[in-house]
Amino acid sequence: MPRTIFVFAALLIVLGVGAFLMSSSATALLPAYVGGALAIVGALATRLAGFRNYLLPVAGVIALLGALAPAAALAIRAAAMSPLALTVNVGMLAVSGTLFVLILREFKATRRA
Repeated sequence: MPRTIFVFAALLIVLGVGAFLMSSSATALLPAYVGGALAIVGALATRLAGFRNYLLPVAGVIALLGALAPAAALAIRAAAMSPLALTVNVGMLAVSGTLFVLILREFKATRRA
């Protein structure tokens, strides 16, 4: 699972940096911040194998917050967003939401075993 977390972290970092390069707005880096936090958790999970069971819920919370933030922004002001902001919010919602679902599946699989 740490490798999966790294992949999704990289996707979020690329999304945030790409949006920042297009708009020069500091808020465009929000996906990169979430991706950075996930990368740190993934690195810790890789290095500290004994703590993976404790770090997976941390990654789940970060992914959930990474999905809820753009969902709230889209619900409140989607019509007033620029096309770039709309694309970044939808992308962050999709990437973070998918990671959250994968982490939930991992929890279920671990409980069944």
